[in-house]
Amino acid sequence: MSRRKQEEEWENHERWLVSYADFITLLFAFFVVMYAISSVNEGKYRVLSETLVSAFTGHPLSPVPVQDSAPSTGSTSVLKLPPVPSAARIAAVPSVAKGIVSPKAAAPKPDAAMQQLQQQMEKLLQPLIRNGSVAIHSSALGVVIDLNAKILFPSGQATLMPEAQQNLAAIAKVLKTVPYQIQVNGFTNDLPIRTAQFPSNWYLSAARAVAVTELFIAEGVNPEHLVAAGYGKYHPIQPNNTAAGLAMNRRVSIVVVAPQNPSKLGQDPIMAGSIEQRG
Repeated sequence: MSRRKQEEEWENHERWLVSYADFITLLFAFFVVMYAISSVNEGKYRVLSETLVSAFTGHPLSPVPVQDSAPSTGSTSVLKLPPVPSAARIAAVPSVAKGIVSPKAAAPKPDAAMQQLQQQMEKLLQPLIRNGSVAIHSSALGVVIDLNAKILFPSGQATLMPEAQQNLAAIAKVLKTVPYQIQVNGFTNDLPIRTAQFPSNWYLSAARAVAVTELFIAEGVNPEHLVAAGYGKYHPIQPNNTAAGLAMNRRVSIVVVAPQNPSKLGQDPIMAGSIEQRG
């Protein structure tokens, strides 16, 4: 009995080896996994990079089977990636042509509709044409109606005078039947202006063009056909060293763009001609 009791009371002091063996096994598995994910497959990486390049450039590449790379020798290898494609070159915006274009030399032969429009405008504005306040002619863009600012606005202001509203309303009745683009351009002379409303001639010329455009819209002209722009003092048609030149450079130009010139919609219509000075 005593011997059996001694065997039951014996305790195994080496059970820690089981936990130690489990820890070593897990540690080995951890290092194996780390080694596996640290080795880069160059073939798969190359295919991935080429696929990304083709997706961004829009040039599909022919599929190439993935090939396993040679066994690693322990040294770090440098992967050669395909060059990044350069961005497409944006065409430069053409600059505004300099110099005055002669209406007779540059004007194309107008079609029947544009010629009829010019004749209709000349008949409508004949009194203003006779006193030199309005000039109408055909240009490289289309039909140009130049109105002297003295019949439209008080000096240094962009509020249309009552008589100007009547004249522009008559012009609008004709323009609202025209399915072409209509450009309204404002100009000033080189006399400086610096007020709370108009800090410079840029503001004044643009405000005058917008004022005429808004009247046209109120009179029924399609807003989608209208373009308003201010050119400030930088496109005079006469020298600014005389009173007559200063008066002629204050103007608003209405350009009905000819349908046969769609490529010239972005060009400068202001050099098409000038208001004639008449007695």
